[in-house]
Amino acid sequence: MVVVRWVSHPSALADAAYKPWQLTLLKRAGLAVPPTLVTNDPDAVRGFAATFGDLIVKPLAESVVYESGGEALVYTRRVAPNELESLDGVELTAHLFQQFVWPKQFEARVTAVGDRLFPVAIHAGSEKAQVDWRTDYDSLRYEVIDIPDRVRAGIARYLELAGLAFSAFDFVISPDDGAWACLEANAIGAWGWIAEECGLPIAAAIAEELTKE
Repeated sequence: MVVVRWVSHPSALADAAYKPWQLTLLKRAGLAVPPTLVTNDPDAVRGFAATFGDLIVKPLAESVVYESGGEALVYTRRVAPNELESLDGVELTAHLFQQFVWPKQFEARVTAVGDRLFPVAIHAGSEKAQVDWRTDYDSLRYEVIDIPDRVRAGIARYLELAGLAFSAFDFVISPDDGAWACLEANAIGAWGWIAEECGLPIAAAIAEELTKE
């Protein structure tokens, strides 16, 4: 019998791509997540904003869309106060709204390969990168950091629950108490650029995960 290792199995990847599912699993794993609402009801969005303040909106699943023969990224964006008055188009399909976590000490990308973690602080140097750092890579500054034991345990538990061997976790760290809130976990998250920027052996870790007994 030939045993083949996956990083990760396609069915696990398909499940993990759906953000409401992954956010539920992140909470079950013991990680804090910002208040989140999935709805197509404009009144529900207004009520959510009245309770939690500034909001962001992001895709329910993959952030890559294919149209007009090409592909494009759909970035996380902040909901402007005047948009709450009309919310045109929200009623057409489900949207994912989340409390905009602000202020923030910094954000962190934690690349998990099996039981090996590669945590990096991402310091955004522009206003648009404060909302979604993927919109302005030139403004970013990176710093290899340690992570709290509770977060480390939560990541391990999430990977176990999700049946994943790899995931890239995005966190916001509070400037007040240093608390870590997990925004999402991308089971096919990019890692090459951050490995190069910080000299991290992520490629070697993936190779070891694929070839170990």
